[in-house]
Amino acid sequence: MRRLLFALAALGAASPALAQALKPDEVLSSISVAPISTPNPVLGADGRVHLAYELLVTNPSKLFVTLDKVEAVDPQSGPVYGLDGDALGAMLSAYAGGGRTVPPGGSAAVFLDVTFPGDAKLPERVLARVLATRHAAGPDGKPVPMPADAPLPTTFSFTGAPSGIGKPAVVIAPPLRGKGWVTINGCCDSITSHRGAIMAVNGQLRVPERFAIDFVQLNGDDRLFTGDVHALKSYAYFGAPVHSVAVGTVVNLYDGTGEQVPGGAAKGINPENIGGNMLVIDIGGGNFAFYAHLQPGSLKVKLGDKVKAGDVIGLLGNTGNSTAPHLHFHVMDGPSPLDANGLPYVFTAFQSQGVVQIDGADFFDKPVAAAIDRHRLDGPRQNALPLNNEVVDFGP
Repeated sequence: MRRLLFALAALGAASPALAQALKPDEVLSSISVAPISTPNPVLGADGRVHLAYELLVTNPSKLFVTLDKVEAVDPQSGPVYGLDGDALGAMLSAYAGGGRTVPPGGSAAVFLDVTFPGDAKLPERVLARVLATRHAAGPDGKPVPMPADAPLPTTFSFTGAPSGIGKPAVVIAPPLRGKGWVTINGCCDSITSHRGAIMAVNGQLRVPERFAIDFVQLNGDDRLFTGDVHALKSYAYFGAPVHSVAVGTVVNLYDGTGEQVPGGAAKGINPENIGGNMLVIDIGGGNFAFYAHLQPGSLKVKLGDKVKAGDVIGLLGNTGNSTAPHLHFHVMDGPSPLDANGLPYVFTAFQSQGVVQIDGADFFDKPVAAAIDRHRLDGPRQNALPLNNEVVDFGP
């Protein structure tokens, strides 16, 4: 240590100005922050362009770090989006510790939904501005205030995690027909089972279901089912035809698992059958369409087959990791449903009835009508992505 101090002192003496370990815009941040993948813009049913992406926060220090505020920043115009307090906590998933505090050696993901007016010119890139607070580790390993003579400030801020803007959403036809389809676990402003599904495959982080939708259908009385919740025949849409969303080639499929009993936990799940009976179709431009949970024996195509938009490719079922009949659909950047990142897509046309009120809802468990806010996101849409829990009608 004495030799190192002598070397630094000698460097300062040999220079007209004192040596500086960090420049003014360089901050000892205790945490690293990086986007998991490049955000891709998509026009939502709300008329706004969404950049839905994730920041991975890693703490390689021996300090606790609490995230106080996270902003998305346009380098030219400044902050365009921000989360703090409880709003930040609701869009943060901690992999160790709890709340907004990342412990030593811990990590967390912050889920961003940066939106712009539909006609806005998007920035060429976005940065992340982070405001955070450091805590020391006490004798019991729990966070305590930083000592008064600590060499690092307690509160700090930095800007980094640059990311370019990816390609726009692919335009596709709907995979279903008829009225009353609910976009369960859709994008983008909350952590759903899809949006929050960050996983590691071959040592690389993937977010395959970022824009995924679980489609279920309400009947004319706005009910999901009538009769026994555990009987497949109670769901009128069970067996609905599933259509190809575009011209393409079948590059992956599975048809080896039976139906689950609805209304209960899925059984016998493993990495091979988690998507149930499924299809992946290469629709060009680096986009792959994924259709999951199809009925056993209902696949109408085989590997290598060419399909056209509108072709029936299977029937809606309840196979794999499924607790009620539904079609899981998403677009991704590769042929593997898990070893890929989700890409956005827009449907050519649909009519929105409104948005289902999920909080406190029991229409999944009882044969009762879903509560629908008929004034939110209602009306016709073209070349847009239905948003979370929206009720949409698809034409013939």
